[in-house]
Amino acid sequence: MQGNDSFRLVVRRGPQPNQVYDLNKDVITLGRDITNDIVINDPEVSRHHMRLTRGAGSYTLEDLGSTNGTFINSQRLTGAKPLNNNDMIGLGETVTLSYEMSRAQDVGMRPAENLAPMSPSTVPQRAAPPAVAAYSDPQQQPQQPPAAYEYSAPA
Repeated sequence: MQGNDSFRLVVRRGPQPNQVYDLNKDVITLGRDITNDIVINDPEVSRHHMRLTRGAGSYTLEDLGSTNGTFINSQRLTGAKPLNNNDMIGLGETVTLSYEMSRAQDVGMRPAENLAPMSPSTVPQRAAPPAVAAYSDPQQQPQQPPAAYEYSAPA
């Protein structure tokens, strides 16, 4: 796994839809109990439901003996299984998370230390803004405001 890899879980169904959890530890626990790294407060989620362990290029998912089960792409999880990008993780019947990973090379990025410095001749130059002509047409000049305003009384 490269240093520029990023991993996250996104709640697709359940409490807090679209909530994003960045995965940035070697071992991450998920469950209803507040001692977990990721807390999902849903009756289908066990107190200590599952564990994610960072491996070579991805995370591995393991059910921790949950009551309602853990599913990967609708298949009940037995044992530990490495996750793939866009896997759908089900917790019981009411919570669905998507596992998302991205790598720098997937999005066309390169580490900064591999980039050649730009010389001044290759830096794009801004063009000078066009000159603004002075407005001198006297017929188009605004008229002077009236010296006094007349108001009509209501009838």
